Amino acid sequence: KIINRKIIKLFRRGKNIFIHLNDKQTIAIHLKMTGQLIWQPKKGSTIIGGHPQKDGHLNLPNKFTRLFFSLNDESRLYFNDARRFGWIKVFDEKQLANFQEKLGFEPLNSEFTFKKFESLLEESKNKKIKPFLLDQSKIAGLGNIYTDEVCFLARISPQRKIADIENSEKKKLFEAIKKILRQSIKNKGTSFRDYLTSDGKKGGFVPFLKVYGRAKMPCLKCRQPIKKEKMFGRGTHFCPQCQH
Repeated sequence: KIINRKIIKLFRRGKNIFIHLNDKQTIAIHLKMTGQLIWQPKKGSTIIGGHPQKDGHLNLPNKFTRLFFSLNDESRLYFNDARRFGWIKVFDEKQLANFQEKLGFEPLNSEFTFKKFESLLEESKNKKIKPFLLDQSKIAGLGNIYTDEVCFLARISPQRKIADIENSEKKKLFEAIKKILRQSIKNKGTSFRDYLTSDGKKGGFVPFLKVYGRAKMPCLKCRQPIKKEKMFGRGTHFCPQCQH
């Protein structure tokens, strides 16, 4: 499907990377938990992004390589994934439109207003706030780390039912989403374990994390220990004193 096609542009929606081709096809990539992209030019340094494995960039293709693309400048783009959760698909125009239709608002785009956020909350008022924030069909791009940080900044328990959240708290949540994401982007993301950015470097947001990864450590606000519990199938960090 893609042999001899030309790359026109790259873009992102939610957690997905898209490579648009000249025949109106699009390669869609999701790295999931352990996926990574490695670009190996004919000459010069290899660029490693995503979730690297020990020695995963050596002797390519290797045991972690699931697929690679050969480009006409003799470079290669490798997709490595240790646990095979990630995926690559090729969409035509209709398939791409259908896929993107299932994705929610981009949280930093101008069309994601407080009014839109309120309407999304109203539609899901019987849900709890954490699974709502993680739902990619509502808001695209929020993951487990940022959801925990957003709830802490807004002083809202991740287990709160949406119907019980006051209007003033909804405003705090809305503002917290934008603030946390902007701060993380400014610091090139969260390399909590091994994630690397597209320039092969670690993100610098870890020092700014207030609850995630700080289980049993004192809350930076009240000094009570941060708790970590399994909620909605995800490890969840929160302060039982500050978040209600």
